[in-house]
Amino acid sequence: MPHHKSTTSTVRQTSSNKLKPSKLKQNKLKLSKLTFRRFVYAGFIVCLLCLLPFLFQKGIASAYHFKSNYYLDQWQSGKAIDELQYSNALLASDYAASIDSQNPHYLLTQAKVMEWGVHAGFAVANNDKFNQLYQQAIALRTVWPNAYSDYAYNLAFIQQDLAKAWPYLQLAAKYGPYSPDVIRQTLAIGLANWQQLDGHQKQYILKTTVLAAQTDWKMRSAFKDLVTTYQLEKTVCLYIKFQKQPISESSVGWLNQYLCKGFPVTVSSSTQPVSDENASVSEPS
Repeated sequence: MPHHKSTTSTVRQTSSNKLKPSKLKQNKLKLSKLTFRRFVYAGFIVCLLCLLPFLFQKGIASAYHFKSNYYLDQWQSGKAIDELQYSNALLASDYAASIDSQNPHYLLTQAKVMEWGVHAGFAVANNDKFNQLYQQAIALRTVWPNAYSDYAYNLAFIQQDLAKAWPYLQLAAKYGPYSPDVIRQTLAIGLANWQQLDGHQKQYILKTTVLAAQTDWKMRSAFKDLVTTYQLEKTVCLYIKFQKQPISESSVGWLNQYLCKGFPVTVSSSTQPVSDENASVSEPS
């Protein structure tokens, strides 16, 4: 009997000795995982601390951009611009662009604020700066139609260089043929410089008028104002009357009511109107 107890005790001790290395290995594995996690967390915290100044600068740039863009929206809606507002907007846009010079929106906003300053008589056009801002914005975002049309507008009206502006109008139409800003600025440049255009350029502008006549009320209103300002109602209305693209019934009605009263747009046998649900528009080419 005592011999049996001794044997049992020896077996238990042996089993215990076999378990100890296994537990030690598990503990080491847990410690290794814990250490790894601590290193990961520490690395994450270090990266976050390194990024904080960058993120802070991005936030500051965004805030200044919002401020300058707010003034732009006010001026574009018809609110009078004063010199103090212009100075604040210019300072904000310049600071945003200096902090984040790789953001094309900030560059374009700065250029447009500067344009308003020239328009209001608060500043003299700095063509070198305009070219730098627009070209850099275009290089950063090459498929942005508004950048092309905005630059074309600047070249045509501020820098008085219609020949240089024209290719940018075509690029704007390539990337955003139905963009309201592209349509409006194309018409503004083309109609204002109508007498200087050659036959192909006039055809291009007239195609754009067909597009403008079939957009929303805001675009139609701008279209009407431009055509009447430059007294081209007859030219535009007769072109729309005899061009071959189908026009929606509502567009024909609007044209005859608001723009073409003296030269009503009728539908020839080769140009049938389409329903409003299936209205198609011609794309400038």
